[in-house]
Amino acid sequence: MFLEEEQVAILTLHPPSLSLPPNSDSSESGMLSRLGDLLFYTIAEGQERIPIHKFTTALKATGLQTSDPRLRDCMSQMRRMVRESSSGGLLDRDLFQKCVSSNIVLLTQAFRKKFVIPDFEEFTSHVDRIFEDAKELTGGKVAAYIPQLAKSNPDLWGVSLCTVDGQRHSVGHTKIPFCLQSCVKPLTYAISISTLGTEYVHKFVGKEPSGLRYNKLSLNEEGIPHNPMVNAGAIVVSSLIKMDCNKAEKFDFVLQYLNKMAGNEYIGFSNATAFLRGWT
Repeated sequence: MFLEEEQVAILTLHPPSLSLPPNSDSSESGMLSRLGDLLFYTIAEGQERIPIHKFTTALKATGLQTSDPRLRDCMSQMRRMVRESSSGGLLDRDLFQKCVSSNIVLLTQAFRKKFVIPDFEEFTSHVDRIFEDAKELTGGKVAAYIPQLAKSNPDLWGVSLCTVDGQRHSVGHTKIPFCLQSCVKPLTYAISISTLGTEYVHKFVGKEPSGLRYNKLSLNEEGIPHNPMVNAGAIVVSSLIKMDCNKAEKFDFVLQYLNKMAGNEYIGFSNATAFLRGWT
């Protein structure tokens, strides 16, 4: 049964006025259709047709983005409807059902405010206010231990967040690429755990703090790096990924995996930073 427990949980949240009649269709398709109707009337607010831009605006208010990979089918359907229909970008109930049917459970959760952050707009208003306050702080200096980093513009300031439910928000200079540096360590660790398993990975790297600087090349009492977040541990973790492949194949695999983790958003690689750091 497709997300059976989740659907039942959502259906129990319906107000009494939307309760199901005794002889109604209890099949999965019937249940999904009723969810689609509920979603349509929630967004339509009494209108017979919904402008697509009204749907996307309401969607973003929940924290979901139109670029969300989970909504690929839904957004593709809507774009096709716009091209093929003479409705001028308006969706009636039937067209709306066709567009959202493949994502109805996710969308119902979003519009019924059942995500980890129910009122995402209120939450992001606080984030934006903190962002503006922090923007006034001009102390400190950009990192200079790599020449390429020393060229960074200190006036660039951006914040992006993504919740466990995929609610996303960005403010500031978030479209300008920057080098992750050591922030990639938890990501490569996640790749190794996902592809090799926790037990195998931790045969070669520990789980406890070292008490030393992150760049100290030291081993614990078992003769392995203390954890994946210090440089020694990160080097070991990286070496475990696709051990049977050459460097080019490993590079492509990691970059594609990171791209997938980022929801197919832009992921790049700084040749200049890597070269100047001595990674050849």
